[in-house]
Amino acid sequence: MYTREENESVVIENQNELEIERQEEDQIYPMDGIKVDKGFYSVFELKRRFDSKEKRVILDSEFQREDVWKSDRKSELIESVLMGLPLPIFYFNQDKYGKLIVVDGRQRLTALFEYMNDTYPLIRLKILPQLNGSYFSKLPPHLAGRLEDYQIQAHVILPPTPERIKFDIFDRVNRGGMQLNKQEIRNALYQGEATRFLKKIVASEAFKNATGNAFVNEKRMKDKYLITRFVSLFLYRMGRLEDDEGNPYVYHDDIDDLLGRGMDALNRMRITGSMGIEELEMIVTAALRKSYFYLGEEAFRLQQEGRRSPINMNVFETVMFMMTWIPVDNGQIKDRVQEAYRGFITSEEFRNNIGNHRDSAIKLEWRLNRAIQIAKSLNSILSSKEAAYDKQPGDQ
Repeated sequence: MYTREENESVVIENQNELEIERQEEDQIYPMDGIKVDKGFYSVFELKRRFDSKEKRVILDSEFQREDVWKSDRKSELIESVLMGLPLPIFYFNQDKYGKLIVVDGRQRLTALFEYMNDTYPLIRLKILPQLNGSYFSKLPPHLAGRLEDYQIQAHVILPPTPERIKFDIFDRVNRGGMQLNKQEIRNALYQGEATRFLKKIVASEAFKNATGNAFVNEKRMKDKYLITRFVSLFLYRMGRLEDDEGNPYVYHDDIDDLLGRGMDALNRMRITGSMGIEELEMIVTAALRKSYFYLGEEAFRLQQEGRRSPINMNVFETVMFMMTWIPVDNGQIKDRVQEAYRGFITSEEFRNNIGNHRDSAIKLEWRLNRAIQIAKSLNSILSSKEAAYDKQPGDQ
């Protein structure tokens, strides 16, 4: 079991929000919100879905950290299946498009699929030693059919199960290994464009520069959490998020729900065509570059005397949102940007806004609105400067 060291470096303030809160005994889930069903799948059917062009079974979840199985352990699994022995229950999460994300059982499915691809032969079998050295393609037909027809029992988390319930299910399933945080679970739930997008952004020079290389040794996805928050808020404000019925999403103080919908929107971008994933990447990268140009590597930190404070997630998303509306690298307003920034994040109103209930709808909307107001005022200043510069001698 993974135990967090007490001296683990704090790179973002309030990073404890990433941790899963244990369900108290007196707290009861609403039963209509829990959608977990039992399913039976043949090995052949799961492999067919996995091999499909759409990849309807997803195994490559980054949150799965256990060691890759050795050949003898894989062979023992195949032997158990050929003998008809029951395997431990699998856990899948089904997204709204019918794809199955493997929560628990990735190594077992990988071993089965690889064997069916003739990736390795059976070795060190104790009960069926006559099959040692056999590849799948060389199995007697009745044994090959037995493996393909083997029924896997799975518990399937169905949509639209709320994010907090999914988090708790993941936590319980993985209780014997490393305790996952919310972003690690989110990264498993929304494999695809979203996870590739986040990985690319946090690896970019723009992100490293803007955050002062604060995440160079990051292993728990806190960097991806920051980007997920900003992108989700940006998409929400631009009207790109949907509720379960496909209507414009309305935020109701549940940040985890918002972030899940943001990840889902990223995964759908190539399908909907409403905004390209490349376009969004340019917007995010440009905001990071502008943050660094105007404010340096301290842009996302609350200034505190005597020490360098960690990156503040609310400062990050607010400054990034402001930068999406400010011109790229314009030296004419650099001093004014810095002045507006300092006045904003040091104000008592802003500090109160990022205190208790910082992710309430009221406080979230206030931050985004203020960011736009500041950007508009800076753009007005720039327009005035440009007008004065373009004015010809003799003009009135």
